[in-house]
Amino acid sequence: MFTVTGVVVRLFHQKQARIAEEWRASGEVNLKAGHAQEAIEGFRNALLYSPESALLQLELAKALAEQGRTEEAQNYLLSLRARNPEDANVNLELARIASRRGDAGAATKYYHDAMYGQWPNNAHDRRLAARSELIEYFLKIGRKDSARAEALSMAVENPADPDVRVRAGDYLLSAGDAANAFTEFERAQRLEPGNLPALRGAGKAAILMGNFSQAEKFLAEAIRKGAKDAEAAKERDLAAAAAELDPFAANLGDSERRRRVLRIFRAAEERVKACMPGTFAIAPATVPDNLRNLAAERAALPKDLNLVDLTRHAELESKALDWALEAEKLALLQCGPGGVTEQAIALIAAKH
Repeated sequence: MFTVTGVVVRLFHQKQARIAEEWRASGEVNLKAGHAQEAIEGFRNALLYSPESALLQLELAKALAEQGRTEEAQNYLLSLRARNPEDANVNLELARIASRRGDAGAATKYYHDAMYGQWPNNAHDRRLAARSELIEYFLKIGRKDSARAEALSMAVENPADPDVRVRAGDYLLSAGDAANAFTEFERAQRLEPGNLPALRGAGKAAILMGNFSQAEKFLAEAIRKGAKDAEAAKERDLAAAAAELDPFAANLGDSERRRRVLRIFRAAEERVKACMPGTFAIAPATVPDNLRNLAAERAALPKDLNLVDLTRHAELESKALDWALEAEKLALLQCGPGGVTEQAIALIAAKH
């Protein structure tokens, strides 16, 4: 009798487990398809046959959160966390709920708990993915300093992985830290010479730093290594134009600097004539209000400014350059980026 009873009980539990798995599989399919309500029903039915399953409760919480029933989802998750505070999957779902609610403090805590918690498999990749989510969350809510700190930690914890270095560099660029981004792209390039994303990233970071010659070098190398898209060529041409025009470049002689200033001035003047012709109105009273300062500053300079003027009157050099850079900033706002030369001047204006 004991043997028969044991066999019957075992078969009963096996049947319950099989039914629970069938409902769980149905819930998974519906959740992936975006059918949250059907997924909830599937997971609830599965729990009838396996009420203590932490996995089913986690899946149900995901489905509830997907449908916007965050309080119910959070209750399940907090119960699971009380049983196992180190469960990384549970902490990750709690982090996502907190981020949806706009609770940055709780989101940060749970993301960190997920990063350093217990993952059932692929722990390294899952920790990286959790940190990436946190960085993207910080960027979304405008906490660039926090995103920057997490990106730097990501790089430090993965010193020999060029792909992670590149990912960290991209996040640093988004956080406005071009200098550290450049460092990460350079390190990735040293780890894996010819890494195209690293070369492209280093070029972009160098442009933002105002190191136009260096940017051209990296972008030209990216093209040589196989970057064939039009955007790569455009970035390289822009860096080259800015490098050729930049009057702030190191080791420039006085005469070369003045030539560059004059080129920038004449290009800006042509841009203003095409984009904001009101600046050169014959009657000053007819100049639009937003252009009056620009018009007055131009009128204070020689009509046909040339190298002789810049050489004889040193103060004209800075005045002409200031006018040109300010003119390009206004033209960028009112008329768009313009051609390569205009975009290069805008880069120089943004940096200086």
